[in-house]
Amino acid sequence: MPSPVVLDEPSIEAAQLNVVPEPTPAAEPRKWKFRSTFLLAGAVFLAMNAMMSFFTPFPFDPYKFNYKGWTWWTFNALRNSDRISNIALVGSSTMVSAIAGCDANFQKRGLDLTEHHRASYLEHLLKKRYPKGEFETFSLSAPGQMPSDAYISLKAMVATSSRPDVVIYGLAPRDFIDSTLSAPGDTDAFRYLTRIVNIDDVAQRVFRSPLSKLDWCFQRLVFLYGNSLDFRMALTDGATAIVDASLPRPWSKKPFTWWDRRDILPGYLPAEIHPEAVMAGPIDFETAKSKYKDNTVEYIQRYKQPDDHVYKTQMYFMGKIADYCRKERIELVLVNMPVTLQNLRILTPTKYYDYLNKLQAFSMMQKISLYDLNDFTRYSQLDFHDSVHLNAFGGQKFFEDVSKSMASDTRVNELVLMSGEHLAKHRALAVSDAARRLANKATPSKQQVPF
Repeated sequence: MPSPVVLDEPSIEAAQLNVVPEPTPAAEPRKWKFRSTFLLAGAVFLAMNAMMSFFTPFPFDPYKFNYKGWTWWTFNALRNSDRISNIALVGSSTMVSAIAGCDANFQKRGLDLTEHHRASYLEHLLKKRYPKGEFETFSLSAPGQMPSDAYISLKAMVATSSRPDVVIYGLAPRDFIDSTLSAPGDTDAFRYLTRIVNIDDVAQRVFRSPLSKLDWCFQRLVFLYGNSLDFRMALTDGATAIVDASLPRPWSKKPFTWWDRRDILPGYLPAEIHPEAVMAGPIDFETAKSKYKDNTVEYIQRYKQPDDHVYKTQMYFMGKIADYCRKERIELVLVNMPVTLQNLRILTPTKYYDYLNKLQAFSMMQKISLYDLNDFTRYSQLDFHDSVHLNAFGGQKFFEDVSKSMASDTRVNELVLMSGEHLAKHRALAVSDAARRLANKATPSKQQVPF
């Protein structure tokens, strides 16, 4: 008789209750597989980043930006111009205002400031004073420009193969103690121009917070991260092209324009400007007088809490500008811009004269010419359209004073004279070369038949 089969009691209970047994250790390799996939993805990313860092497979345009601000228009004009500029002007809106109003009256027409980047009245004065010379100016000045912006603007100008012989830098107290600015890297101009020029030599002074410094390091080390804006712009352009092709804009008597977008979304890309968005037109004296604007509230805010760190940083960049001009053999001329007594009272005379004394000490130490044109006996409120910005008549007076100061400065006078004569010779050679080529070009009647 066969012996009965004895079943294990736990097995009977498991079978009766349909209990699924615990997973065996065989599932452990799946976790190791996930880890391997992560490491593989990281290795592929690092390899791609290293390859792109050395071979740069994508021809990104450093002058392209996600919005067209003031600085974008300035350098777009500079890179597409074949003019040789021997004098450059830098400065904030105080310089912009002086150039725009004065030139509009001088040329007797409206000027679109997205296109007008020269000081034509100053050119006229220099040509009149140095008749044998030729003078071409280019204005790098921009609203809100600080010395940190001016430094990289000059470097970017030279990077476009346009090196001036003389730089005229108009300065005002706000350029050093603006309470609305905390670090040089916060300006739109700095964000754009760092795409064109290398700022490794000043990176430690640009970024104030540890996070911004870390972000800059990642941009320099990681190609894909540093060029993320270029990838986004390429993706946006591609998506826009697809949408435009699949959903064409419906016909309308009045197409949707940049102006309509500004009305609907005034806070979208606030620094972007458009052709004819910023215009300067001729103005008569009575109209200019009636348009004076009291901007006391704005400058109370700007002068409210001057940051000593910001002041020291901007003075550091003044030193970098002086060093760079010396290295490139560019003559740097500093001009203390006129302001009203009203603005000086907001700042307080003590702070103003402290600023002026330090500026004079800086010019003496660097052996740079400084012209103090803030003469309250010469410039009155009638020369301004607010407490710091010169109107057309004040701008005319300002550039006459600048040209006189340069002529009375022996060293600068000789350099400007040589620069003008050199440009005149260059143009004469270019004209004669073009004429010679035209004369040597064979006409059909003079061509010899080869048989």
